[in-house]
Amino acid sequence: MSLTLNPVIDKDRWNNFVSASPHGSVFCLTPFVDALGTDYELWFVEQSGQPQVGAIVLKDDHGEPIAAPFPFTMYQGVLLQSSYVDRPSHTRVPRALEVTNFLLVELEHRYRKISFCLHPRFEDLRSFSWFHYNERHLGQFKVDLRYTGQLDLTTFAEFDQYIMETSNQRQRDYRRAQEKGFVTQPSTDLDLLNQLHRLTFERQGITPDEMTTHLLARISRAALEQGFGQLLIAKDPQGTIASATLFLHDRRCGYYLIGANDPSLRNSGAATYLMLENIRLYKEIGLKVVDFVGINSPQRGYFKTSFNAAVVPYFVVTWETSDTRVAHAR
Repeated sequence: MSLTLNPVIDKDRWNNFVSASPHGSVFCLTPFVDALGTDYELWFVEQSGQPQVGAIVLKDDHGEPIAAPFPFTMYQGVLLQSSYVDRPSHTRVPRALEVTNFLLVELEHRYRKISFCLHPRFEDLRSFSWFHYNERHLGQFKVDLRYTGQLDLTTFAEFDQYIMETSNQRQRDYRRAQEKGFVTQPSTDLDLLNQLHRLTFERQGITPDEMTTHLLARISRAALEQGFGQLLIAKDPQGTIASATLFLHDRRCGYYLIGANDPSLRNSGAATYLMLENIRLYKEIGLKVVDFVGINSPQRGYFKTSFNAAVVPYFVVTWETSDTRVAHAR
């Protein structure tokens, strides 16, 4: 039976597909994508009306595809249908190649750029590596290796057991925050998050631009209003707010999106205490993984892996129409 590429209009149908796909994430669900404030198109490769693979294409003000990843965004890549996971390798692998190859060829007919941030569980990149394999003048995908940190919440039964598996520094910070009487609690104060985020940047000598500030505000507001995120704060016995975090979540995973701290209290242990509280809460409600959303710079990488996060690769793949191709098209 033949494959067809069709636009997805029904957001509920898309979100159900994302939630079931092994490559789905909160970043692909429409409540999050709508919060980005940019145009986008959703696509299904279908066979007999059944979606086999899905893809999101974000577009700029000129209608051109945006290079992945969009700020504060991960894993908006190719999403295979859930049943592919259960198939034996000798049928899963060639079928996944077939539908992914079809998707890329069809998208090439519609866009001058194809760019995805693939989920770490997307196992086979050969469709991207082999794109125009014998017609290299038509352009090939650039494959960019990146890393994130992931904590498997199923590997420990008790939270105290997990604490002992973190670095010595994290354990000291945790005890220090407890001794100082810090407590954590949920919050809806997005102004506080933005203020602490700005102070964190300023301590690093960075001035956040207006686009970044507005984008963070849109994502944070949508996360709290539509229930795909939680804002937690840590405060001392006097009520002084030392740290705030914004985590997003879907049915399987929690994602550490934003951490912000009062620079005057950065040695209090509150940031560690708050991070561990997020992990404890997600463990309690039955999520399987906490994703630290990138460990691609030295300072952030050390901090995140010190929570015993495993180093996990993921890929950003981008193809653009070559000058030769444009000349041929004319």
